[in-house]
Amino acid sequence: MQECSHGRRGGIEPLVRGTRAVRAAWAVAVAALVLVSLPGVAFGQAAPLRIVDATPDLAAGTITIAGSGFGTRPFVTLDLVPLNVQLALDQRVIAAAPLGMMPAGRYLLTVTRGERPGDTASVDLQVGSVSAAATPSPSTGSAAASSRAADAPPASAAPLVSPMPAPGDVAARVGDRTITLAELDREWQRTDPSGYLAASRELYDARRRLLTDMVNSELLAREAASRRVTVDALLAEELPKRSVPLPDNALTTLYQSMGDRTRGASLEQLRPALREWLARKVEPDLARMTYLEELTKVSTNADILLLSPRVEVEHRADDPTLGPASAPVELVLFGDFQSPAYARQAATLGRVRDMFGTRIRIVFKPFPVNDPASLAAAEAAACANAQGKFWPFHDTLLGAAGALDDARFQKVASEAGLDRPGFARCVEGHEMRDRVTSALDEARRYDIPAPGSILVNGRLAPEAPAFLPTFEYFKRLVEEELARQAREGRR
Repeated sequence: MQECSHGRRGGIEPLVRGTRAVRAAWAVAVAALVLVSLPGVAFGQAAPLRIVDATPDLAAGTITIAGSGFGTRPFVTLDLVPLNVQLALDQRVIAAAPLGMMPAGRYLLTVTRGERPGDTASVDLQVGSVSAAATPSPSTGSAAASSRAADAPPASAAPLVSPMPAPGDVAARVGDRTITLAELDREWQRTDPSGYLAASRELYDARRRLLTDMVNSELLAREAASRRVTVDALLAEELPKRSVPLPDNALTTLYQSMGDRTRGASLEQLRPALREWLARKVEPDLARMTYLEELTKVSTNADILLLSPRVEVEHRADDPTLGPASAPVELVLFGDFQSPAYARQAATLGRVRDMFGTRIRIVFKPFPVNDPASLAAAEAAACANAQGKFWPFHDTLLGAAGALDDARFQKVASEAGLDRPGFARCVEGHEMRDRVTSALDEARRYDIPAPGSILVNGRLAPEAPAFLPTFEYFKRLVEEELARQAREGRR
């Protein structure tokens, strides 16, 4: 509309200004020809966006970004979370961020002005101070020595706590009776099973993270030493060969996993920042993981034998299941019909079963924790299960969008081939309310964190990486459990 308006004004200019307008037009035309004739200059193409510096101000809760080509409406994110822009100039942007509430560390700051190449730039931003002990030293000298030195505490540093007691250690004495730590743990399990399980899982997670880092460091140190190079030089040579851009569906999966952290931004608005995140954070990590897996196969064998806490899953005769009871891998899924995470899992179950066949058994446990509509859907599914039609009802209900209300349940029941009058009596009379309540209590005993959680042979599966497609996540879970069983069989 603006260009048309300018055109109309030009058409009615007074004749006395005509000569002046023609001269101006010729000047613009000549300038354009000169620009086009110059090598490397594209007429009308903006210079790439550049970030020269980014300075956090914890007291003010702002980040000042210096550079060029920001435009008038830049879109700024910090670790993918959109920030409110307080000032936007072509060479300076000020964005608000809750820096005082954020733990110290490095965050990815991204600025976007559009969708074209050159419209996005990002930089690692240090928030808060990092102690010298937490800063890795450069890899110099012997690769194995430098890697192990990074893992070890400084010689002058004393342990913060004494080693954890063993189960047989004495916890208390009362007269002539000795109470061991093992007895204490058994009593803890009896009186507060979910609390004990939560503490055990937290301890396992911390140990597993550190153990994985130690194993990976040892693998890299051994390989670097065998080549007589540093670990940094080894990674610089090997990782680029294994870095592969992730497909667009990884962007969608990552966006969906953000939930409220998108702050209302659309997928299209966040797409450049998501792509930067994958390219700078995820793809290098995947290349490193791939290389480490290769090393364990062709260089040094490495097995992580630390196991996560295991629960004895209660099996009921009316639990909806797929696959034989003799399957070596049992996946217990805790589902809520309003959970996007569970909906993505359910849509993948067919492919997972096609791949692993009789080697897996899938068990569904209702976990309706969102709102009353979730509870109503769980009861309706239990009513369908009472007629032996759980999976047709389950798949049909998740297969199409719509409100979770009685009208929808009745429609789905017809499509799934249920006896409508019997189903209606069951739903209206809340005949399955106690069954669903019992399932909720069971999930709490297992300390299930959220719908979409999975128990793999009684062990809580780690949360799926945001970039990993759901099918690949299931595939890894099953393959890792089968590999663990194979290792135990060899021993």
